Amino acid sequence: MMMHLATAARLATGCASAALKAPSGAAPKSLLLANALARAPKLPPSSALSLHHSQGFSTRAERKKAALERRYHWIEPEAERLIARAYARHKTLQQRDQPSPNGWTSFPPSISLKDLESDALNQEYHYEPKTRGDKIAKTLVYYGEQLMHLFFRDKYDHHAVTLETIAAVPGVVGAAHRHLRSLRCMKRDHGWINPLQEEAENERMHLLIWMQHTKPTRLERAFVICAQGLYVAAYSVLMYLSPRTAHRTVGYLEEAAHRAYTDYLRAVDEGKIPNVPAGEVAKTYYRLDDSATLRDVILHVRADECMHRDFNHHLGDLYDNNEADEFPTKMDETMGLEEGQAAESSEEKSGRKAGKGRKRQSAATAEAAAATAGYSTQAAASNKNE
Repeated sequence: MMMHLATAARLATGCASAALKAPSGAAPKSLLLANALARAPKLPPSSALSLHHSQGFSTRAERKKAALERRYHWIEPEAERLIARAYARHKTLQQRDQPSPNGWTSFPPSISLKDLESDALNQEYHYEPKTRGDKIAKTLVYYGEQLMHLFFRDKYDHHAVTLETIAAVPGVVGAAHRHLRSLRCMKRDHGWINPLQEEAENERMHLLIWMQHTKPTRLERAFVICAQGLYVAAYSVLMYLSPRTAHRTVGYLEEAAHRAYTDYLRAVDEGKIPNVPAGEVAKTYYRLDDSATLRDVILHVRADECMHRDFNHHLGDLYDNNEADEFPTKMDETMGLEEGQAAESSEEKSGRKAGKGRKRQSAATAEAAAATAGYSTQAAASNKNE
């Protein structure tokens, strides 16, 4: 691309110089200059240059970079759009007046039951394992899922309660790992801690929602106590030894959660479980109408699990690409939720990729300015200056 720019610049300069040296009896210099510039070769648009540059990759790294141009490449763009919209509905009221990068004009962003029932969210997406660690993670989750089905069978509501007590663990362990890593290495975290804490809080809220619809038995409570102790210890060790595999494990666990909630939804539709009114916690958390039912809540919770599934697979990809010190890409930062609108223009994306060094420098400057002005750490993190 630099060669294109240099060649075009030399040609344009030459044409302009020739125009200025024209005889005095000729047309006015301004007219000659305009004609010369009009005849100069025009540069192709930046997208075309990028496409030309991406063809004929010389290294494996370049091919991998092109394949990951979409950070959430394993799901359809429509699914990405709906997951981001659904997940944003339970963000804190504190955030409702902050500028939104994807063009939302209202808070919370509206989403219909038709959207939540769409094929994009109903489809079971699967991240194909690439490494030995991925295969181990997939195998562990598979046998854990079979154990849960054997234990609960058709008690989908009880299954949901127990599932959330386990699913709420990785977020807080992962956030603690990144927090301690930042302290240990004496460097910034680049925005990983807050999304992981938010994930853990979201899963805990799911638990409180389901506790209004069912009460676990003593045996199930004992199962939860044992499972939580083992899982916290095992996941902490795995996060320390291989964070990439740890996040991949959570991604596969959330794939299993999506299947579990799809089964729960099917049982409600078939009349095996009564479609009772939604609990107060769910109506407050998801900002639902008073007429909302259990089925509506399941649809919202399943959309949340889609977000956790894809975000953890994305974090695993960042480790795979040696980008553990890069800001993770959230769906609501990359997908415009108004039809036809993107969060960033292609020009901005190109500038961001070309200037990672400048981004780190400006982020560090903004962080220092925030500290000087006395802003809190949470406010700085909202601007990606954690």
